[in-house]
Amino acid sequence: MKSLHKISLVLECFSPDAPRLGLADIASKTDMPKATVHRFLKSLKAIGLVVQDGNRDDYRLGLRFLSLGGTVLSDLDIPRHARKPAASLMNQSGEAVHVCVFDGQNVVSIDRHEMQESTNEIIRLEREPPYCTGTGKAVLAALPEDTAHTLLAGELKKFTENTITDKEQLYRELVATRARGYSLDNEERKIGIRCVGAAIRNRKSVVGAISVTGPKHRFLQARLPILADLVTATAAQISLSFERG
Repeated sequence: MKSLHKISLVLECFSPDAPRLGLADIASKTDMPKATVHRFLKSLKAIGLVVQDGNRDDYRLGLRFLSLGGTVLSDLDIPRHARKPAASLMNQSGEAVHVCVFDGQNVVSIDRHEMQESTNEIIRLEREPPYCTGTGKAVLAALPEDTAHTLLAGELKKFTENTITDKEQLYRELVATRARGYSLDNEERKIGIRCVGAAIRNRKSVVGAISVTGPKHRFLQARLPILADLVTATAAQISLSFERG
């Protein structure tokens, strides 16, 4: 079990911001000896989960994750319930729509809809911390307070100058989110990008969230209530679909 945990730490080093890493980078991120990391990478290469660039000491995740990701997506309920409502939300708002699932710690973007079809992707799994995204804050606000506080117990990384890393300020933001029924991401994950999100529930609990995302010049204060109404109505429609089975 200890080895599996360490292998998980190695794989979690890779991200959209760091898709290629050297041995020394991974050893530093995991706080493990280079020899140990090299042994794990060798095993992961053998089963196609990691690929090493031929001309340098760089590693990246292997294409096998695509087939595994497709299998995961095919077994999820949210895409089945959310795809048509999400497409409708895109057409109504004129903005990109993201559908995420909650994995117990983070939000995972599993589907997106954009006005330009060429930018849509069949498989798009992106795992992000919940405290700095529209979908993530919608999920946190929908969880029991003690659960949300537990998830926020560690250090909060600052992605932009607007990222809320002060715990008390973030708790107040979640209270406000819960009261108004939708979340806001004010350039907290990426500069120039704003989001409006709402939680999706099944019969028992919050399972994910949906959001509209776009450049800040289109997400002016006067337009936010309109977008919020569209997003919350879509989230309620998807949640009702879960109730109906």
